Formats: sequence, structure tokens, C-alpha cells
Amino acid sequence: MSIVMRLAVVASALCLAACGGAPATQLATGDRPVSFAPWSSEAEQYRIGPGDELALRFDINPDLNTQVFVGPDGRAVAPLVAGVPVAGMTVEEANKALTLAYASVLRQPQVQALIANYGASQIFVGGEVRQPGSVAIRGRMHVVQAIMAAGGFQDTARSGRVVVLRQSQDGGRFMMRTVDMRAMLAGQAGGDFVVLPGDVIFVPRSTISEIDLFVHQYIVGGLPFTLSYSYNQGTLH
Repeated sequence: MSIVMRLAVVASALCLAACGGAPATQLATGDRPVSFAPWSSEAEQYRIGPGDELALRFDINPDLNTQVFVGPDGRAVAPLVAGVPVAGMTVEEANKALTLAYASVLRQPQVQALIANYGASQIFVGGEVRQPGSVAIRGRMHVVQAIMAAGGFQDTARSGRVVVLRQSQDGGRFMMRTVDMRAMLAGQAGGDFVVLPGDVIFVPRSTISEIDLFVHQYIVGGLPFTLSYSYNQGTLH
């Protein structure tokens, strides 16, 4: 499938999801069924990557507390131990790996790693927001905060069906969720959640009937990166 066709397919599914049409987890276009990967709890866990900065905390040896960077080879160079491979791990997995590494030099080490700064620290917000483009992540950021950082909703926004795309863990497909910001801003549960580096947020228009218009405004013209942009967890070709 060509790049334009793939974008049109994604746009079709996003439009149906945003406008309350057919289920967005699968869409048939021509003779090709197209589906998004299921959104899993594993997708909610950030995996450490090169360029991230980790804050190490030692419960028994606080004098060793420090911050370390994850190098291009995926290793964290920490005091007293050789580089510990942590890229691709969750924070919990990195804690175990670091504790095991320090067991060779400390008695009963208890190491906790926290992400101090993300290396790939951007998400992308497009559609009916006042300042579409990239948004820097500083600590924990939710979807509503990302939209506010992009200037907030345009008057034409469909805030009840905000679409969030995230690369699946295998990098092969996108996962998709929708968030009802209108309900949330009214004090109700809207399904807001923490965004991760590389996420793409689309705020659709309140009335969209033509897929070509959607592709032009939100896919071709709205994203602040080229079609060959590589994600931290996968590649969009």
C-alpha cells in the first residue's frame, strides 16, 4: 500500500472514530481490512531510551544518589559499576537490573531509578488547536495538558472525540484511543491519561464529511514532521 493510501486509510478510521461512526479498531477500505493494534496496559508503561536521564536513589547508601544519562548504546554509566544496559526496559525492570549490578559492590543494595528527563521529549498535537506542532514533555503530562500547551481548542474543535495515536510495541501498527475532553472539562470522567514521547494527538473539526479534507488538513498539512520520521519505538514509513 502506498504512503498516500496508508495515510488515507488512517484518516478514514480517525474520522469515523472522531465523528462517532464505525468502530475505529478495524476499517475495510477496498479489499484491504485495516486495523489498529489493541491498546494494552503494557502500552502505558514508558520504556527507557538513549538520551534519557535517570535519577538513581539508594535507600541504604544515599551518598551514592546521582543522575546518569543513558548513552547511545543503551547503557547507563553509574558510579562503581560498569555500564548497565537499561534501554528498552520499564523503570521497574531497570530497578532490578541496577540492583543486581550493585550487588557485586554493595551489601543488600536497594536502588530506585526515576526518569528525570526524557531524551525523546516531544509529542505532536494537530488539528483544531490554536498552535499545532510539537509539544515538549516536562515530567508527567496528560492529554488535556498537551492540548493546553498547544494553545487550547479552536472554536471549531470536536472536543468530545480527541484522538491519540501511539506506536505499538513492535513498531508495526498504531494503537488508538479517544478522549472525551468536553466531559472532562465539565468535571466528568473523560478517559484522560498520561502521554508518552512520540504520541500524536488529533483534535478533529466538529463537522467533517470529506476524507480528502481530513487528509489534507490533519495528515499532510498538520503534522510537523516528514513521512520518514522515526519514532523512539518504531518507524513510520
